[in-house]
Amino acid sequence: MHPYIIREVTDKKDIQKVVEFQDDIWNKKNTTPYPFLVASLHNGGIIIGVFLKEELVGFCYGFPGFYQNEAYLVSHMMAVKQQIRDGGLGYKMKVKQKELALRQGYKKIIWTFDPLESRNAYLNIAKLGGIVKTYYPNHYGIMNDELNGGLPSDRFVLEWDLKKSSVDYVPLEEQIQSCVSWKMVEDIPSPSSLETISEQVDYYKIPVPNNIHMIKERNFMIAEKWRFILRDAFMLLFKKGYKVKSFQTTNKLVNYYIVSSV
Repeated sequence: MHPYIIREVTDKKDIQKVVEFQDDIWNKKNTTPYPFLVASLHNGGIIIGVFLKEELVGFCYGFPGFYQNEAYLVSHMMAVKQQIRDGGLGYKMKVKQKELALRQGYKKIIWTFDPLESRNAYLNIAKLGGIVKTYYPNHYGIMNDELNGGLPSDRFVLEWDLKKSSVDYVPLEEQIQSCVSWKMVEDIPSPSSLETISEQVDYYKIPVPNNIHMIKERNFMIAEKWRFILRDAFMLLFKKGYKVKSFQTTNKLVNYYIVSSV
């Protein structure tokens, strides 16, 4: 087992490593420059690094935010070296981030993530217990880096209550009505239609592919369909007062978000 060290980053040499790591992950696009990182750290920001001896192999960066009389930490970036992405380091960084945020007096952390990314949804909602009630369509414009791949950059805003110790109960997805239908097209899950939504129903489930990157490579038009139908579904549900409370994985080609009005 590799002796990874997860710790706060404050040294200027290590901050420079974070800048270089961003360049490697995002090909020098959409990165946070060194002076911004330094300024943020002096004003409530937090950087966490994962180190293998002296090598930086992952990081998480957040800056202070303030809205409607509430201060919180905005977790802006997190990445792990590709070869070790399934090792649970993202979760461990978030646990460390929570510890440091509480020490600084924060009660909440927010961040955005792509609703089509099942891996991120599982971490953010199922494991950490965050909730979602805000959807930003094409938040950053079209991003042609490796991760975003030319799709509109729609984002969820996840809210993580640091004082909350348990996850709210929701039924299993098998017991919940879906508001988005889907079918198989060329061995790829493809969305069909948005179903009627009744405010009398407490829970709905919304399917999401378990591997959107495979779909983008094989049939970009189907990936676009997923983007736009989930946008329509979530924006309508949030307008009606629903929140994403759970994310449940399956042994199928789709997983499910669970939204609740209670």
